[in-house]
Amino acid sequence: MKKVLINKPIHQDAIKRLSEEVKVLTPFKSSPAEITKMLPDIEGMILCAGMKMLADEIALAKKLEVIGRHGAGVDIVDIEAATKRKLPVVFTPLGPTESTAEHAFMLMMAAARKLAYLDGEIRKGNFHVRDHVIGFELLNAKVGLVGFGNIGKRFAEMCRDALHMKVYAFDPFIEKEKVEVWGAVYYSDLIEMAREVDVISLHVPSTTATHHLVNAEVLEALGPGGFLINASRGPVVDEAALIRALQDKKIAGAGLDVYDPEPPGDDNPLFAMGNVVLTPHLASFTDQGRRRMGLMVAEDVLRVLRGEVPKYQANPEVFN
Repeated sequence: MKKVLINKPIHQDAIKRLSEEVKVLTPFKSSPAEITKMLPDIEGMILCAGMKMLADEIALAKKLEVIGRHGAGVDIVDIEAATKRKLPVVFTPLGPTESTAEHAFMLMMAAARKLAYLDGEIRKGNFHVRDHVIGFELLNAKVGLVGFGNIGKRFAEMCRDALHMKVYAFDPFIEKEKVEVWGAVYYSDLIEMAREVDVISLHVPSTTATHHLVNAEVLEALGPGGFLINASRGPVVDEAALIRALQDKKIAGAGLDVYDPEPPGDDNPLFAMGNVVLTPHLASFTDQGRRRMGLMVAEDVLRVLRGEVPKYQANPEVFN
């Protein structure tokens, strides 16, 4: 039987499905270095966060026939190196949509109402914190989306339908007409959009084009009443600029699921701030979301190993 290695736990239903056709290797407690030593002996790889498949790892995996990315972002795979070798990379662009959008919505609500700070204070016995903390009501507020793909649009639906928020969108890769047909206001300039909205929520991959897309200038434009939500990737935000903006109250608050680097250091100033809500890069981690992603990547990996064309291709030129 062909061997498929998974570097981190995925949904049990996906492992069961894989086991019907291949031998599944699950060295979940092994370090990336230990897992790397196993690469020459496998035909399939399912890659979760915590390890990368770059040119060196791909070259080492001589028998590898497919890389499956358990997630929507493929920034931890060297797509160019894989394509050069004619090695298919499959991923799960639709798997995390609902769970991630819900998580971003939760972060927005929690940041607007200072949930993390209030929770910490009442646990310390400070019930009278209620005498001086005022939240921000989101009904009819303005939300700006950076990235209007599957997750961004689902998040926008929640904002529009639940809170009647006015939706704005910045996404150079989507035509203005498509954004307007959906019902959002299209912006071609991120600074201008930041000046207009109360909340910015990020839904873009980590690429050279999006690196530090949200910088000091964007945060300055967002202003002292604005909130930043990031459930996409840490490097999209200039974290040092964000920390300064939060410390100096140039923005009202933030809700963050991702950081740069990850995991964040123990001395990260974000941990001491009462105007930030923090979660550990798990926006898609619901049972339903993990099951969808697990089965989606498992089926495509099996398709490739059977000699079939997968459904969700990160490098379709391999098949063309």
